[in-house]
Amino acid sequence: MANAWATGVCVRPDGLEWTVLRRAKESWDVHSRGSAAFGPAEGQAAEGDGGATAATLPPPEPVDSAHMDWGKWTAEALRPHLKAMRGRISVVLPMDQALVRLETFPSGDAEELYGMAGLQTDKLSPFPEEETATGVETLECTEAESLVALAIVRADAVEKAGAPFLELGSLPDAVDVEPLAWWWGARKLLGDSPRGGRIVLRAEASGRIAMAVAHGARPIAFGALPPLPPEGADGEWLEEAAEEVSYALTSLESAWGAEGALKMSVVAPEGVDVSWAAGLAKALGASAPETVKAEEVPSVSEGAARRLAEPAEPLWMDLAPAAWREEDERRRGNRVLMGAATVFVALWLLALGVFFTMLNVRRARLSDLEAKVEAVEKPAAEVRRLRAKVMDFAAYADRSRSALECLRAMSEALPPGVELNSFIYRKGTSLTLRGEADDSERIYAFTRGLDESGLFDDVKSDGISMKPGAGGGAAKYTFGITAALPGNGDETEGGAP
Repeated sequence: MANAWATGVCVRPDGLEWTVLRRAKESWDVHSRGSAAFGPAEGQAAEGDGGATAATLPPPEPVDSAHMDWGKWTAEALRPHLKAMRGRISVVLPMDQALVRLETFPSGDAEELYGMAGLQTDKLSPFPEEETATGVETLECTEAESLVALAIVRADAVEKAGAPFLELGSLPDAVDVEPLAWWWGARKLLGDSPRGGRIVLRAEASGRIAMAVAHGARPIAFGALPPLPPEGADGEWLEEAAEEVSYALTSLESAWGAEGALKMSVVAPEGVDVSWAAGLAKALGASAPETVKAEEVPSVSEGAARRLAEPAEPLWMDLAPAAWREEDERRRGNRVLMGAATVFVALWLLALGVFFTMLNVRRARLSDLEAKVEAVEKPAAEVRRLRAKVMDFAAYADRSRSALECLRAMSEALPPGVELNSFIYRKGTSLTLRGEADDSERIYAFTRGLDESGLFDDVKSDGISMKPGAGGGAAKYTFGITAALPGNGDETEGGAP
């Protein structure tokens, strides 16, 4: 989602401005714009169709805004506006913080161009190597030749530009330079003509004047004119400014030669006095200057945002140190881990919630079933008690297995030579017989007869034992038989000795 947004933030001595772009199909449209002035007083105003919030303060004095005061660029100055800056962010270093040179190299290969640019920046850099940050961008590129922009800045300027973002936990994705970001919009003033020398000046209310020298639509040099004195342009200033421009024009003349009248365009906000432009054009031998309202030209922050959204190939300007990228990757990794941990905890809590919800549902169902069981338990117990009584009544009323019937069956099955000593009847339970016989076969026959009577569920022998006869007589066999009766009625004992 972040790739659908790009924000350019231009930091200047007197304040900052930003432009937010949003990708719409195949193009990038301006979503919102905003600006804020550095200073103790704060106000709020809205600018642009996106409703961005901007702090509006009185214009600063020129003498106070000639050079960048990094002490005013703090996290507190950025904090109120950070939410308005969306997606990838490119921070633009002010003109006076960057040395930008244009060089032509005989190659179109990215690695070769980068190596050539490194050698050239080593020669041009006025700072010690360990204190220098450099950037390279190809403005035009063919197989045989490339126009390359070299940017040389102090490393601490880059650190200071990104420090408020770092403090607020939102590192910029790129660091650009003001001349290239401004050139993105200023080149539209040059038209389609590929030839002819041109000077484009951008005047600001603070008195700063930026300069670009071009041949047609191709930039040759970037620079800045001396700030206008508070009382306005005078002869000394015109002489100094003309000398500065003439120095830049030597690059144009050495490369392309003199080609007709030199053209001059001045871009300035409405209400800013640019009467000095006519005197400067006359001193340079240029045609009458063309004045363009700054509101009609894309801002520096918009140029930075569009350069970030559609970077140059094969090399594009980015002065952000490697430590920022490492820090950004670390923070992204932490965010991914935190996100994964959050998802895991959320899923775990969800699982616990589902578990306890189901547990509570089961408990509620169990409680409901227990309540239902409790509600029917007493009636069920009463039914069981009544059923047992009914069965008892039925058993007592059933005469088919009464004691008399058992006695009848026993009498029919009793063979001769078998005597009964005990007759124990338990209604609905069993019939127990004890006796003796002269022969064990008669006992077996008696047992089979009881079983074949069909009156008993089961007939089994309790054992047969032999005892000697009295006075030397014949031996006797004692036995016991248990016959099971169907039913669970109350036991009623009776006996016939």
